[in-house]
Amino acid sequence: MPSRAFHRYALFTLAVGVVLIWWGAAVTTEDVGLAVPDWPLCYGKLNPEGWYKVPALLLEHGHRWLATTIGFLVLGLYFWQFAKFKPGLMEGVGIILCSMGFLVLIYMGSVGTAAFIGTLGFSWLVLKWYSQRWPLLRGLTTLALLLVVLQASLGGLRVLKMSDPLGVTHGTLGQLFYCLLVFIAFASSRTWTEGRLVLTLKEAARARFWSLALFLCVFGQLVLGASLRHTQRTHLAASDILTTKGQWLPALHPPDVFLLFAHKYWGFTVALLIIFVAVHARRWLVTLPQMRPVATLLLFMPTVQVALGIFVILTGKSFWVTNFHVLNGLGLLALSSLLVATFWGDRLCRRADEVDDA
Repeated sequence: MPSRAFHRYALFTLAVGVVLIWWGAAVTTEDVGLAVPDWPLCYGKLNPEGWYKVPALLLEHGHRWLATTIGFLVLGLYFWQFAKFKPGLMEGVGIILCSMGFLVLIYMGSVGTAAFIGTLGFSWLVLKWYSQRWPLLRGLTTLALLLVVLQASLGGLRVLKMSDPLGVTHGTLGQLFYCLLVFIAFASSRTWTEGRLVLTLKEAARARFWSLALFLCVFGQLVLGASLRHTQRTHLAASDILTTKGQWLPALHPPDVFLLFAHKYWGFTVALLIIFVAVHARRWLVTLPQMRPVATLLLFMPTVQVALGIFVILTGKSFWVTNFHVLNGLGLLALSSLLVATFWGDRLCRRADEVDDA
């Protein structure tokens, strides 16, 4: 059973993760992602003198320091589980050397070689996880360590290659990585180890289908939003609310107008889906009351998100409104991932007929 200290440490990592994602959103909102031309140093130094007094450097270089902090916190999560199950020492040394080598290869521009090493690393994780029957937290913390290295590498590549697609990938992977941190904190909680969710076979099938569909739809909206933020940094392609550039269904070209249209109307559709799933989830979670607040929050947060999106347009991408729009979107994704973990988690779910037999 996971220790309470590990759970609190995981929650602290989550809290720092929120700050990191907000800070990253601020970097994109202010369009200072390329304020530092080099990586991993800043103008050739670890800390240029007075960097925190320059707003652009405070955001971009400060984001790097927060990301470094998360990296060390995730390393702590990994080694906590590493030490608990006492594997061979070579595993810990190997994964650290592999991670460092991956970062160096990215910095040197050997992207193909780095991708090959990364594929080997994730293949190793899958094989070890299943062949040695790792406990859940053992596998999740190892995956988190590999992902944090990948995320750091994408951030470095974004700077070195000045690529918008890499920026979009970096932003979306960061929010998926945050969902993994949520899962680690959840899997180390008493709800996960002691709670039991009782559902009929039909209810379980519906809960699993709709929770997974919801997560994928919210993630799709996140990808659209990240694409919008990285291609329309200074201003949006249109400023009308219901129509887009005066059209109910704009043409595919120009793509920036259609992208804004897709983000607006897919977002409204996803908001309705969230409310639909949340209403049903409150019923499915009757036997697990600790998780019902998740469904309750999902009832109200879509309205907030739609309102924030409207104000982003009306205010011309106001800094605070835009950043809270990003954070609320992160909350929707994270809570959706919690529903997936709850309804798909074998430790939590039990069929009603099993309970009757017991």
